Amino acid sequence: MATRKEKINFTIQRLRGFLATFARTKRGLAGVAILVIFTLIALLAPVLAPHDPVKDRFVGGYQAKPEWYDKLFPADPQSHNFIPMTNPGFNNPESLSDFNITKTSSLVSVYHNPTLGKDAPGSLAVEYKNPSSTPAGTQSVNITKEFYYPHQRPLAQISFYAQFYVEGSTYMKENKVLLDVPVNISLVIYRVVNETTKITTDIFRYNELIHPYELPLIGTSLDARRTVTEPTTTWIPNPVSRLDSNNLRGPIFGTDVTIDITNDTLNQPANYIYSVELVFLDTAPRKSNVQTTVYVDDLNLKGLGTAYGLFGTDREGRDIYSQLIYGTQISLLVGLSSAGISVVIGLIVGMIAGYSGGAIDELIMRITDALLVIPNLPLLLVLVAVLGPNLWNLILVIGVLGWMGFARVIRSVILSLKERPFIEAAKAVGAGNVHIMLIHILPNIMALVYVTLAMTVPSAIVAEAALSWLGLFDPAVMSWGRILYDVQQGLNIDKWWWVVPPGLLISIVALSFIFIGHALDEILNPRLRQRR
Repeated sequence: MATRKEKINFTIQRLRGFLATFARTKRGLAGVAILVIFTLIALLAPVLAPHDPVKDRFVGGYQAKPEWYDKLFPADPQSHNFIPMTNPGFNNPESLSDFNITKTSSLVSVYHNPTLGKDAPGSLAVEYKNPSSTPAGTQSVNITKEFYYPHQRPLAQISFYAQFYVEGSTYMKENKVLLDVPVNISLVIYRVVNETTKITTDIFRYNELIHPYELPLIGTSLDARRTVTEPTTTWIPNPVSRLDSNNLRGPIFGTDVTIDITNDTLNQPANYIYSVELVFLDTAPRKSNVQTTVYVDDLNLKGLGTAYGLFGTDREGRDIYSQLIYGTQISLLVGLSSAGISVVIGLIVGMIAGYSGGAIDELIMRITDALLVIPNLPLLLVLVAVLGPNLWNLILVIGVLGWMGFARVIRSVILSLKERPFIEAAKAVGAGNVHIMLIHILPNIMALVYVTLAMTVPSAIVAEAALSWLGLFDPAVMSWGRILYDVQQGLNIDKWWWVVPPGLLISIVALSFIFIGHALDEILNPRLRQRR
């Protein structure tokens, strides 16, 4: 009787022989090479993809073209993402030098605050302090950033950011805490029309007055007009939201507005100035000195271009390249998991039916036949709709509905195997049914299992893509089928750089498993091997 060591050596020799034979099959090597490449892409997706495929919205303009589009079609130039600010968060004192700061009075001081900040320590502090009881009138501070816009085409979207926190000397009136010195805050964009004299023209302006009679009680939160109490660390939210080439929509100091502007906004190469203007209105009579400080943070301008990345963006401004990279993970996970489930179920059902025979075989095969005649896709749609479009529900449903054909194949093979002399000999020495199926029958059908597993993965990948294309996808993940769903939702069939890549990747991955399956079949099927 062979020892354990001899069995291990024999298994190793068989494996070496199999690998040597497989290495001589061109299709098999091509399939393995493709699969290895996609596996590496799936494993390295967090490194290869710059953005989250689902959560990172508006990394580029709405349905932006690829960055190479205007190079391939120079007659249709595009604009690209544009961010002129280098340190908008004022995280260190040196960041103040990125802006030009001017003031009209010695009563105003500008400095870096190292502790107070919107999301991280550090902000620009603009402090107005009048030690006298005599009002000093209007005092202003301008914080400006000049930049050059290089593109011939307007940006798809412009976002202005400026976070403010106001505190200062207060007094009580009518059960309200009132700020002694109101502050008027303006956000302005100028175009420099004469470089020599620096003559500018307004192309966008918005003003908001933080009025003393709009302050809520001490200890309460911000009211709808976005004024604050003393002391608090609550910042006024983004005063200006997204700005496109036709209008501005979004919350400005808590107010929903629509401001019409022209297409002249950042549509030609020129110098522009982004300005935040703070005006302290020290005009009301009083009996004591006053002090008001405005902390400015996240002073930024971000322009989203009409071209972005390797494959552009979708209808929510998400990076299609990142979606394709992360879609590799989903396709391989769904394909391998679903194929594994269907093969295991088909193997168990086929072995039980084929070896048991009689009434059990008849019952199992009639159930299998009934499931085989049901149209697969409608049943998939119903089950996923009932269970919910969760990724694991998709894997389970695809796997559970894919075992019937393989079960019939396994049954037919076992009907032949169980009549062989070695099975009769095992029964004669008292081997049980489970022992015979696992030790004597299963090793003889593993070649068929390997081939079927490889050939089932493509159908599982295509099934997931079909369900996602019909809208039954997990909203938390991005698959290639979901990308195609987004394409057809916006009727973007003409955007071939968006349509072709996911379909092509589905075909290539499916083809790799088909190559591997045919190579395994040629090696493990004695009849095919003899023909070669």
